[in-house]
Amino acid sequence: MSFDWEKLRKEEWPVLETMTFLDAACVSFAPQRSVRAVKEFADMTARQDEANSSAHHIAMDALRHKAYDEACRLLNADPDEIALVESTSHGLNIAAQGIGLKAGDNIITTNLEFIQVALPWCVMQEEKGFEIRVCRTKDNRFEAGDFAKLADDHTKLIVMSSLEWCNGWQTDLKALGDFCREKGILLVVDAVQQLGVTKIDTKECHIDILTAGGHKWLNSPYGTGILYVNKDTLPRLKQSYAGYLNTTVPEGGWGAYWENPSAPSVNKWTFDETARKFEIGGTSNYPGAIALGESLALVNEIGIERIESRVRQISTYCMDKIEKIGGTLITHRDPGHFGGIVIARLYDDLDTDRMILKKLHTKNIFIAQRFTDYVGGFRISCHYFNNYHDIDVMIEGMKELIAGTGRQPDYRK
Repeated sequence: MSFDWEKLRKEEWPVLETMTFLDAACVSFAPQRSVRAVKEFADMTARQDEANSSAHHIAMDALRHKAYDEACRLLNADPDEIALVESTSHGLNIAAQGIGLKAGDNIITTNLEFIQVALPWCVMQEEKGFEIRVCRTKDNRFEAGDFAKLADDHTKLIVMSSLEWCNGWQTDLKALGDFCREKGILLVVDAVQQLGVTKIDTKECHIDILTAGGHKWLNSPYGTGILYVNKDTLPRLKQSYAGYLNTTVPEGGWGAYWENPSAPSVNKWTFDETARKFEIGGTSNYPGAIALGESLALVNEIGIERIESRVRQISTYCMDKIEKIGGTLITHRDPGHFGGIVIARLYDDLDTDRMILKKLHTKNIFIAQRFTDYVGGFRISCHYFNNYHDIDVMIEGMKELIAGTGRQPDYRK
């Protein structure tokens, strides 16, 4: 069944008619449906349609529910497994604070992670006395077997990105999750560069904790993201925050509780065993949750399988074009192991690549340049709202700048 991508692009992202935007891996644009929903909420905050202020407050809280429902649908998760967080960083910190580590334990990450992935554990390493082991491979591909070589009876968790930000490698979460489950190792996943691009099914892949901010491929730059906690893992995690909205809802609801003369301030509060107990539990970022709900709904409306096919087609087209002008791919073409991120180099001289990047920006062609541990290059984001023309414009811009250097691309792996 065909899908009109150009119609969607023009209706939801008119800004794309003003530039060549290939940088969703940094921060993306909100679709018009999210913008409208946020504007409607802003109008709501300037009036009161409910019977009283308490009901007004509860009505605002209820507007967050769409984000939970759509996140469940996208991840094939149960409602008790989904929470809303501020960002990927927020979710990773919840994981780090919730997993008890002690001297003699070790965790495993990779050498290609964005700084935030390992940061919370780096900060507590000296205090707790555990070891951080770094998985490196010769070809910068990561397979379950690479982690198995580093793991032992003292390995408590693996924390990594499902799709690496600096080379575009997408790890086989099914294979890695199976290994972790077999060995009793917790798997913590930063999915910010994959969620909304290629399929993640939490019923097919064993994942203990997954988090992703909304501002990249989910097209929701309003400060709200998703936290998934496997229901079997919930009892194993220490709660980071204690907010009243995380407690078991009192009989009659919060409206009745607030009006109850005997309501105590000091009490033996209980918390339902759901992922939401890891939220801060107070008045929240309503615009962020509302926008995220709309953006997630758009992904589900299109269908993640259709999006995955579209993104991989555009990414493959991009890789073909890069190589045709003499560029060298850093991203691997292995089927099923790439998503929307294409990394490439042109020149062995980084100053020349940086010059090309800056000049592309002056032409309103927006890509990025990213590295970790000497791996990286130009980062080109191929989103489902992009098209082949975007790639062609970028390539023509590169060809013009290559000609201006007077020499052909010379970077080789």
